[in-house]
Amino acid sequence: MGAGYKGPNYPRVRGYLLSKLVEDVRKMIDSYREIWKQTGCTIMDGLIVVGLFWDVVLFVGPENVVHIVTDNATNYVAAGRLLEAEFPKLYWSPCAAHCVNLMFQDIGKLQEVSQTMSQASMITKYIYNHCYPLFLMRKFTGGREILRPAPTRFATNFIALQSILAQKDPLRAMVTSKEWTSSAYSKEAKAKKFVDQVLDSKFWSQCTDIVKLTEPLVRVLRIVDSEDRAAMGFLYSAYHKAREEIAKRFQKRKRVADPYLKILDTRWDAQLKKNLHAAGYWLNPAFRFNAEEFKKHKQTISGLLDVIEKYAYDDPVLNYKLTSEKRIFKNAEQDFGRPSAIRERTTVMPSEFLHKFGLSRL
Repeated sequence: MGAGYKGPNYPRVRGYLLSKLVEDVRKMIDSYREIWKQTGCTIMDGLIVVGLFWDVVLFVGPENVVHIVTDNATNYVAAGRLLEAEFPKLYWSPCAAHCVNLMFQDIGKLQEVSQTMSQASMITKYIYNHCYPLFLMRKFTGGREILRPAPTRFATNFIALQSILAQKDPLRAMVTSKEWTSSAYSKEAKAKKFVDQVLDSKFWSQCTDIVKLTEPLVRVLRIVDSEDRAAMGFLYSAYHKAREEIAKRFQKRKRVADPYLKILDTRWDAQLKKNLHAAGYWLNPAFRFNAEEFKKHKQTISGLLDVIEKYAYDDPVLNYKLTSEKRIFKNAEQDFGRPSAIRERTTVMPSEFLHKFGLSRL
């Protein structure tokens, strides 16, 4: 507002301004109610207990709530299951981004990963805690920075590992350069340990393996943690592609990849293998109309049918309509067979695609 602005006094805040704000919020909620009726909604709130979840569902309207998302804490898992039992049309699932981050946490507990992370952290800490090494590092990397690990954000540690691996050659060149060896820093005990760590071939070999093994999972996290598009129609494919890529990269060294794949499978089976995600995959035109892609996951039809039956719930007429729409979409009938629909199968978000070309319920 600039210097000299005087805020409203107490009577004005508690009177006109408060009333106006309440009215604005009421209008906003009314506009949301219309959207809930058309599309349903997902409730994401990890800070409330089952009683409050219950109140939120009743406030929104049970007929309008499709999905509830929480974190993976035991009490929220229990709350989700109780709500599913009480509201037959409702689905609960844990937050996908949180689940993937927990995969990274489990991977980080593997001994060789923990050791490599610790060494990478010591290298970056030394550089960023000393002015001349930091200056020299920036000179040799062309101004590129190295990301530093964060103790409580597990995925960030693996992204940081990618970052330091990308600067392997500049760092090794730096510690063997005349600028470094002739500096006062190079004579210190901490500096000598730093140099040994940077020139440690075993460290870089392990670093390379870990990055190759976790890079596909980082891409999954970026998909599920994106604010640009809904991840429901993409999670199923993203996970399986990541798993396939990890196995393929280490098909001649299965022993190295097996602990990572076991962690991914355990978390997926226990937390993310949901019918709702399978239905999202089946209804995504980018996958459903890609014959080579879809033949690998034909079983997702079972998840879709479960979702249809649960949503219809004792309403045979609605069940019939949903099944008919499924057939229209599957066979690319009516407007789904138009050239424009075919062109937009991979360029338009699944929900927008379905509504644009005629499926109001699915």
